[in-house]
Amino acid sequence: TAIAGIHTLEQGALRTTLINAVENATLRSKELGKKNGR
Repeated sequence: TAIAGIHTLEQGALRTTLINAVENATLRSKELGKKNGR
């Protein structure tokens, strides 16, 4: 059942969405770090 659920999520491009979210969070963290002199 878990595999079927994961397969369904991957068909909906969940992996791509998660990767994009992490990349954007990383970029934002770097921007904030520069603002705070880090």
